[in-house]
Amino acid sequence: MSTPLILVDELCRLITDATGELILEAKTGPSRPPSVIPGFLDDDEPKPGKPPEEKAVPFVLVRFRSGEDTEQAGMATVRLIATTYSKHGQGWRDPMNVLERIRQAILTHRPLVRQFDLQLPIKWDMPEEQPWPYWIAWMTTSWTIGRPILTEMEDTMYGENIYYR
Repeated sequence: MSTPLILVDELCRLITDATGELILEAKTGPSRPPSVIPGFLDDDEPKPGKPPEEKAVPFVLVRFRSGEDTEQAGMATVRLIATTYSKHGQGWRDPMNVLERIRQAILTHRPLVRQFDLQLPIKWDMPEEQPWPYWIAWMTTSWTIGRPILTEMEDTMYGENIYYR
């Protein structure tokens, strides 16, 4: 499995634990913690202005954004998108509360599973225009990730073994 995919999956586990006791209003059904979803909603198309799937709200999307390898390190950028529901004018507080719980969790669990090291700064943002009654905010994080290293042992497929460090 790809190292960025492992990072996304580990972040999903951490965020599920960090937000599990946070009870938020849902448009349908009882109030509940946010669902944590890797990538996109199942029937989501990444189009600006498309309203979220009502049955999924509240949720946090854990979305890989970009990667980069330099001589010093491999890096991955992951965006965490919190979406909540509230008809109240102070509903903007809900996604910020979700992001704060996540922020505290990732800052206190470094490195993540002894494999991914959070690189500061963490950036978070909330657009001024909100798709009321939905409220959205996101956090952008950068992580060092393992890079392949070659060994002298031979692999049957490529003639070399690749290990991550």
